Amino acid sequence: MNKRKGREIMYDACDLPRPVARDSKSNVSTYSELDWVYRVREELDEALAAETWAEKGEEIADAITVCVSWLESLGFTEHARIELFRKVNAKNQARGYMEGKT
Repeated sequence: MNKRKGREIMYDACDLPRPVARDSKSNVSTYSELDWVYRVREELDEALAAETWAEKGEEIADAITVCVSWLESLGFTEHARIELFRKVNAKNQARGYMEGKT
């Protein structure tokens, strides 16, 4: 198990969502902004239709992967995405949205 700032971490960078280069329809480098919105919506619709907890979780994870791929297409490297999520987490914690979470 990894440690950071004295805390145990149950995951590392290889566990983070990875951007995809293509999907069943095409190479994502050809996607327009509207294509990305459609793909996120498609995954969320599948999550809503899922019948089990595990299926819902997998479809939501697919939506997250689409969002990570979209960020990559905008030029956010893995390092930049990590920094972005740290910033968003800090902002949400400061707003009280993550009370009791560290």
